[in-house]
Amino acid sequence: MRKFAAGLVLALGIVCALVYTWTNVGFAAPTAQVDTPTGPVTEPIDVVVVLDDSGSMATCWPWPEQGLPFEPPCRFPSENEPSDPDELRYSAARLLIHLADDADRVAVLRFDSSAEGVGALGALQEAGSAERRRILAASLQPPTNYFPRGYTRIDLGLEEARRLLSTDRQANRSQYVLLLTDGEPTAPAAAAGQRGRISALIDQLQAEDVLIFPVVLCNPTSGCAGDFLAEEFGPDLREAQSAADLLRVFSEIFAAMKADRTVVNARNTEGNLAFQTRDAHGVEQLAFVSPRGAVQSVVREGAPVVTQSVLDDGNIDLNVVEGNVPAGAWIAQTADPSAFTVVKASSYPELVFPPPSVPGSPASPRYFPAGSSPLIVARGAGDAAAEPILLDGQTAMPRLSGSSALSAMSLPANKRSLTLQLGEDRSPLQLRREFTLTPREDLPRAQIFSPAPGNSAVLEDGDGRARVQVGFGPGVPVQSVQASVYINDVTEDATGTPVYQAVMSCVDRLCTDEGFTPADGRSYALRFLISAVSQDIRFGDWAETSLDIEPAVYLRGLPANLDLAQMPAEGWPITVLAGTTEEIGTLDAKLTLRSVDTGEVVPAATVSFSVDVDETNAQPATLRVDGLDELRPGDYEGEIVLSTTNPAGRPMDVKIRPSPTLPVTLSVPRSVARLQSQEADFGELPFETSPNFRIDRTTQVQFAYEQGRPFRLSAQLTDSSCPNLSVTTGEVEAQGDGYVLPLRLQSSGSVPPGACTGTIQFSGPNGDFDVFPAVLSYRLRVRNLEWSVTGSLNFGDLGLAGEQATQPLLVRFDGSTPFTVRVLSTNIGGETETGPVALDSSYLSIPPVEVTGEPDANGFYEVPITLAAGKAIPHDQLRGSFYAGTLTLGIEGLPNQTRNVDVGFRSPTAFQRYVAWWLLPIYSLPWLLCSGPLTLLLLLIIVARVRGGGSYADDYEEPVVTLPTFEPAPSANSFGSATFESSPPAAGTGDTSWGGGDWGNVDWNSGGGEANDQAPKPSSAQDDPWATRW
Repeated sequence: MRKFAAGLVLALGIVCALVYTWTNVGFAAPTAQVDTPTGPVTEPIDVVVVLDDSGSMATCWPWPEQGLPFEPPCRFPSENEPSDPDELRYSAARLLIHLADDADRVAVLRFDSSAEGVGALGALQEAGSAERRRILAASLQPPTNYFPRGYTRIDLGLEEARRLLSTDRQANRSQYVLLLTDGEPTAPAAAAGQRGRISALIDQLQAEDVLIFPVVLCNPTSGCAGDFLAEEFGPDLREAQSAADLLRVFSEIFAAMKADRTVVNARNTEGNLAFQTRDAHGVEQLAFVSPRGAVQSVVREGAPVVTQSVLDDGNIDLNVVEGNVPAGAWIAQTADPSAFTVVKASSYPELVFPPPSVPGSPASPRYFPAGSSPLIVARGAGDAAAEPILLDGQTAMPRLSGSSALSAMSLPANKRSLTLQLGEDRSPLQLRREFTLTPREDLPRAQIFSPAPGNSAVLEDGDGRARVQVGFGPGVPVQSVQASVYINDVTEDATGTPVYQAVMSCVDRLCTDEGFTPADGRSYALRFLISAVSQDIRFGDWAETSLDIEPAVYLRGLPANLDLAQMPAEGWPITVLAGTTEEIGTLDAKLTLRSVDTGEVVPAATVSFSVDVDETNAQPATLRVDGLDELRPGDYEGEIVLSTTNPAGRPMDVKIRPSPTLPVTLSVPRSVARLQSQEADFGELPFETSPNFRIDRTTQVQFAYEQGRPFRLSAQLTDSSCPNLSVTTGEVEAQGDGYVLPLRLQSSGSVPPGACTGTIQFSGPNGDFDVFPAVLSYRLRVRNLEWSVTGSLNFGDLGLAGEQATQPLLVRFDGSTPFTVRVLSTNIGGETETGPVALDSSYLSIPPVEVTGEPDANGFYEVPITLAAGKAIPHDQLRGSFYAGTLTLGIEGLPNQTRNVDVGFRSPTAFQRYVAWWLLPIYSLPWLLCSGPLTLLLLLIIVARVRGGGSYADDYEEPVVTLPTFEPAPSANSFGSATFESSPPAAGTGDTSWGGGDWGNVDWNSGGGEANDQAPKPSSAQDDPWATRW
């Protein structure tokens, strides 16, 4: 089994991947332009030169049975001249070292009765620098004694060559064996069967993708031998008529291995080497090969050119011009007609199909199935890549459809070899290469599977693409299949216009492409190139067919499968085309959708589609199915039927593509929403005392749709600790990667302060929709209000029916205004002469007060409290009555929060009401200024009269003053509590008078002398005009 290093890289892959970029072109674009390639850089190679060093090369032969071999002159019994007496085969090997690129590797072996490596090239060596080449070439020396070298053991030489190549194989290197011999294989009796071993080695080398170039050196006496090699290699066997020809033959073989080499031996009329180069050739090196001293001069455009001699050989010269080799007419004056030139140029022709049997090897043969006419595809590389490619130097190959870089031509079935020339040069330098075509009976033929009779190739997927297929039928196994397709529009022109080209997708034996969209009413020519490996042989074949598209109305842009669940919200955008000149009216659609489980038609689902068809232009439209959101979960199937009418509204028989019936499917899963919030928290708000106080709070619940289509969620309050509450939902809103559902909590009446808790039940539009979890707790706090009162209320005098008094009360309240302060209850009492009295609501009333203003700087509201007497309030007729107690206050609408305030007032007597108020001011300003002196005078008179008792001082011998004794009670605010008495005269002082006693000599405990006839009568409180409360 051959080892196909990069073996799957077939020539078609080279065409498609290395040459240019494929461009897909639809029917609206009539041409396809491909970039011109510059060509790949030639890859390095491995070459093993196997030289025959048997005795016939240097001695007369056949060798005598008796005696030693001898050198010329030859005589009986060894009458045949030696084949290479000057050892030019070694000169040819040295030449190859200098012609090779730096990275090329070369080895030289020799065989006779045994096989061995020669000099430093006994193993593969890179050519390298000029100095390295000189050293390697100098190590190639022929044998000095041929007497032990009698046999021709070709088998040993090939075996050693195979060993060298297999043990040091590298990727991306083509490997070659150049085999030189002058006769048939011979061996001693102990080594019989050499020919079989040689055949086996050849098969092994070929299986390992090693190409063998056999060369037979003809003998000047006996002619050309090599019948055995001719049987093995057939036309691939080369013959060198003389040893001198080995130089040219080796150079031509090397040029076959390296695509950028050309051997020129053309001469002008003077017999000198002559050729013309152009800039497009991209010449990089000229190597003039000749017998020693044969090249006398080298000129370009008549001017001499300095060459460099790079080979030290006793037989030949190698003069080189390299670097930036200028274009022009070159002439090398030579003294020997065997001289030739090896040209290295960056431009050269390539045969890319049929593929080379050895990947990457331009010298390998090209195989194709016997019985078919081979199609060749060629291209140019380098600066001259865009120039024509000539077949056999005469016929310009036409460009392959869709590519400006490739040329293609079908050849006769019996064509076996060909020459490709890049450019139209009619004289050297002509960039030419030779290729071999080999038909084989055991290779399968290419078959086109689509389009085919009964198969229009147009896909029923909605966009009108065509499926084209090519491959191999059953039978012979094939591997590594690759293919490409080229399509021309031949509607108006048999030659056709390139419209499409592509690399096809290959699986097993079949290659497919679905990228081409044919136009209605057009005709196309399709050409397929296909390559594969069969029985370890790489080969290529081709096939062609036609495709005719009938006129039709076309819907382009529909997906291959109409899954209604994948339909965009606005519907499928499509383009309507008409591939006919017949006038069309409208294109309409009708949908029939059925439940898979019951088969029942669903009327809710309808299609919205009606388009006026334009026969000349593409018409944009939208295919949309409505009513899908009303379907219950389940599986549905059906079809959309398209129909056309003429402008008069009558049905038309026009083909509709991709199909007049479009199957549709729909799977409606149960839609699921999953709540992600743990609780619906409506926050906190302060209580309001207004009877219009209502709850209106919103919050958001986070959730996500887990499957199915989005749906609207509804909510219901199922349990609540507060009355009058209800909950509603808003529109679902997208937020980040999920959604939020607005919840609104409202009350129909006032809600008392405190915490409201409960549960909310969520659901979908109906039972086909699920919400998890379905129940969510909620909470709301109605913050209670704080209030307080400061101080007490003293309403003064209040007693008559209808009488009222107002006092301010300081109230602190953290709610909002307006609010109303109301007296909820009273507890007020007092005493009269008849006993305790409790005042009920029939006596007293206090109206509620609405507070609307703003609090003061300390946060207090000044609330005016008015106390009104509903009827006369009882009182003590002499003293009046004081009433005291508490008022229980509340704020209207604020339950369970009362505050008490002390309250007092007096129910006065008539005197207190009408007289006392006039007297009272004498102790106050401004009355003090006018009535004060008057009052003082009155007091002095009263005191004087009391002290005198209405008598004169002469009536008493000794006055005695008794200080008044005051009542402890604060109500005895009068002089009535004092007792005034006359003290008797002291003993022995009868003549004592008022003025004769000592001032201040008062006895506080007892009186003396005569007592007054009548002591002053104490005043009662009732008689005291001041006995009243302030």
